[in-house]
Amino acid sequence: MQPDDQLSEPITRSATPAGSVAEQWARIAAWLHSHLSPVTIACATPAQIADAAESTGTTWPPELIELYEQINGFPSEEFVGLLPGRELFDLERVVQEREMELDVYAETNEIEEYEPPEGTTAGTAVFTYMPEFIPFAGLDGYLLFVDTRPGDLYGCVTEFDKVDADDAGPRWVSLSAMLTDLADSLETGSTFDKYWKPIVVEGQLEWKYTP
Repeated sequence: MQPDDQLSEPITRSATPAGSVAEQWARIAAWLHSHLSPVTIACATPAQIADAAESTGTTWPPELIELYEQINGFPSEEFVGLLPGRELFDLERVVQEREMELDVYAETNEIEEYEPPEGTTAGTAVFTYMPEFIPFAGLDGYLLFVDTRPGDLYGCVTEFDKVDADDAGPRWVSLSAMLTDLADSLETGSTFDKYWKPIVVEGQLEWKYTP
C-alpha cells in the first residue's frame, strides 16, 4: 500500500496506439489456425456480453465488448497460451475473478486500515483492487485488466499482481494496442511486452522469456 501523495503518474509501457480490435484479432486468429493444433474460436453473444457488463456495474469500453464479440475464451480442453503466463478469460471467468479480487482486497484494506483514494483517473495506481478494474486474462492472481475509470487512459490495459497490486502501471493504451503488439510478435517472432518471444512446440504456443 502507498499513501495518496505517492500515487504514480499514469504512463504506458508500450507506445503502440489504439486501432481496431477486430482487425488485430483477425490476424491473431489466422496465425493460430495456421501454426497450432486445431483451435476453437467462438464469440460471445450480445446478450452474454451485456449480462456480464451489467453484473460488473461498470460501463465497458467499446474495445472490451468488441473483444468478446471475437473470442469468448478458449475451451478448457484446448489450453491456448495466447498471453505469456496468463490465460484468456471467458465472460464467466471475468465476472468471477473480479468478484474474488474485490472480496480479497476489501478484507486486506480493512486489515491494513487502507482507504483507497477517491476520484482517481484511469491508469493511476491505487495499490488495491477497484470495482472499475475488469480482468480479461490471468493466472494465479496475476491479471491483466481493462481500467474503466474516467480519464485520458480510459480503457487502458494494466497489470495486477498479488504482491504489488497495480503499481506497475498501464501496459497499453487499449486492448487494440495490446492485440497489435501480440499479432506483430506472432507473425514476426519478435518480442511481446518487452521480454517474451513466441515459439511453437508440438503444436502449442509457448513463450520464451528473453531478458
